[in-house]
Amino acid sequence: MLSLRRLPWMNLRGYPVRTGTLVLFSALMTMTIFGGTMLVQGIERGLATVQSRLGADIMVTPADAGNDFDAQSFLVHAEASYFYMPTSTSEAVAAVDGVQSSSPQLFLASARASCCSGRYQVIAFDPGSDFTVQPWIADSVGQAQLGHMDVIVGANVSVYDTDNFALFGQRLHVVGKFDPTGSTLDNAVYTNFDTAKILIDSSLRKGLNKYTSLDTDDIISSVMVKVAPGRDIDAVAADIERSVPGVSVTTSTRMVSGIAQSLEATSRTVVTLIALVWGVGLLMITLIFVMMIIERKREFASLIVAGAHRGLVSRIILAESLTVNAIGGVAGIVISGVLIASFSGLVRQTIGTGFLVPPISTMALLAVASLAAIAVVALVASWISVRSIRVMDAGSLLKEGE
Repeated sequence: MLSLRRLPWMNLRGYPVRTGTLVLFSALMTMTIFGGTMLVQGIERGLATVQSRLGADIMVTPADAGNDFDAQSFLVHAEASYFYMPTSTSEAVAAVDGVQSSSPQLFLASARASCCSGRYQVIAFDPGSDFTVQPWIADSVGQAQLGHMDVIVGANVSVYDTDNFALFGQRLHVVGKFDPTGSTLDNAVYTNFDTAKILIDSSLRKGLNKYTSLDTDDIISSVMVKVAPGRDIDAVAADIERSVPGVSVTTSTRMVSGIAQSLEATSRTVVTLIALVWGVGLLMITLIFVMMIIERKREFASLIVAGAHRGLVSRIILAESLTVNAIGGVAGIVISGVLIASFSGLVRQTIGTGFLVPPISTMALLAVASLAAIAVVALVASWISVRSIRVMDAGSLLKEGE
């Protein structure tokens, strides 16, 4: 027996094309709202993670590394690179007033050849002075100690055999893997200076290094600096550049400023797109829904003449609108969520900045907000439709066409 509670659902099933069109529009709206907001949240999370993983206030590199190192792109989409300066640079930097602590690092880029498991940025740190990588190790993989030929890899580094990870023909042992950061740090291989020196020597012997000869005991690639509390970072950076010859100095703020600017531009674009799609979707769904109600005026008039009060008819219309938009909303959230989570790497490459899929709790809140936005569309569409029902004369409408 047909009941008034089942009537909205039966009406929707009775007109599959019309119902499918409404579901499609609401799904597209929700995909844009949920997916766009998730995208912005993911970029913000990636930026925050990159800032926290830098761990230093200042990065000192060789002045002639300009062709290989761009501070604002190094963390986002830079190609793996390497450059060197004398180890004495680290001591000179440490002697500058305002430097609380400093630690050298050594870089190498693996080759796209059979010698290596892939094209990665090798970053070596000094365990005795490091204050940037080792806290990250403790947070991500516990108290892993890097021994002879041991490495820890970034989240994007493919490891099929932890005991047979090869770089420049040298077999390395992978002791851990970092959590993702949404930056080029995910494509890096981290090790200590002794292992890095073996890799550099091997690259020289194989002719896979842009340098013809190097004294691996007297080279570093960068110096990470932590500024003393109360000191101005930009002022200390300027002092380092003046006091230490042959270096280029970059602050952490400058390194992430390019990412922040990209985030702001992307956010504005996404917000504009969300507003545009929401407005167009609201107009289209309302238009389709009102046209649907106009076509069914005789149906609603029959209900009113049969004794159904107008409030009940209004609830039927509201139930149909909420049902259609709820189905479309849930579908849009599921589809956009799965696509972004599955193709996060492609998203990162496309937008050209750090991106991390938001945690489940954040995604749940975004889903609720997206469903609330689509519910507003349902309420507006049903309200406009109900107004047309309330002003009609049921008796006169039924007599039309007789």
